[in-house]
Amino acid sequence: MKVNVLLVDDNPDNLQVMDHILEDPELNLVKANSGEDALKVLLKEPEDFALIFMDVRMPGLDGFEAASMIRQREKCSRIPIIFLTAYGNNETGMFKGYSLGAVDFLVKPLAPEIIKSKVSVFVDLHKKNKILRIQEELLRQSHEELELRVVERTSELNRVNNELLMEISERKKAEEALRLSLREKEVLLREIHHRVKNNLQIVSSILSLQGNYITDRRSLEMFQDSQSRIKSIALIHELLYQNEDLAQTDFKEYLNSLVTNLLRTYRVNSKIYFEINADRVHLSLDTAIHCGLIVTELVTNSLKYGFKERTQGKISISIKIVNEDYFLTVEDDGVGFPEEVDYKQTDSLGLQLVNTLAHQIDGSLSLDKSNGTKFTLVFRERSRVRR
Repeated sequence: MKVNVLLVDDNPDNLQVMDHILEDPELNLVKANSGEDALKVLLKEPEDFALIFMDVRMPGLDGFEAASMIRQREKCSRIPIIFLTAYGNNETGMFKGYSLGAVDFLVKPLAPEIIKSKVSVFVDLHKKNKILRIQEELLRQSHEELELRVVERTSELNRVNNELLMEISERKKAEEALRLSLREKEVLLREIHHRVKNNLQIVSSILSLQGNYITDRRSLEMFQDSQSRIKSIALIHELLYQNEDLAQTDFKEYLNSLVTNLLRTYRVNSKIYFEINADRVHLSLDTAIHCGLIVTELVTNSLKYGFKERTQGKISISIKIVNEDYFLTVEDDGVGFPEEVDYKQTDSLGLQLVNTLAHQIDGSLSLDKSNGTKFTLVFRERSRVRR
């Protein structure tokens, strides 16, 4: 559909020039020879015009007078007007034109590129405004239809709401019963953790008493190792008993308690320094027990064999999380791991237990001998893997 542009000029030659400049299949150029003719044209279809080019000096109604009367008519008051004049230095005339709502003031002779550019802008704006008006009408119709639907739906929603209120009331009763049941189960679970911890401590104490009667060094070490393993499991149950979250434990806190117990069990020389560098991670009961036993075995090996004929050293334990992978590291700066021993195929019960525990949590165990002994376990929480 063509867009109307009104050309107002008392000089036919000027109108012909404008017609030549603006010749475009998308434009319908309407010409008026005077201000009076322009008003007559606008009275017919005022909203269809995208732009008015108005000559300032014309007999009868001049451009300013015609523009003033156009602006007084509501239906055509927003049509952009560009004044054309041959007197470029007339600042008073330009000020008057802008005060009448003109969007521009062009001086003759006119540059075709400028004329085309300005027409393109206002024609595009006119098209967009027309689309907006259509959209507004469609929106109005949609709004009326929506209001009718709202009335219909309100009645339906009131009925459904009453049903929901009854259902919510029943659910609240069920939730309250469930909360009571969960509280009872939580108390029971805490009691279970507490009793397991106490029973394991009793076993540990029996081993400790029995160890006092053992004179064979090898047998005594086996008792101490078993005691450390039992204590590492008991620690988990003790922490869970104390925690608000009965499903997971703070592994950093667990490592601190675990190292303290190992120091007591093996009566370590105070010159063996421990360093714990752990992210604040929470592990499930099953994973924490596996990792705790692995740390117990590796630290025990370091204490027993890592510092032979050494008066001092350091054992470092760390756990980091990167994306979903956990990196658990136990290392020492001692004499190093024997070159002739394969840690994956060994008669050592401790290392066999470490490899078995790592496999059970789908972990990957590696050994670095470049500077002392460094074991690294990479694993994921199995609950996360399943998701």
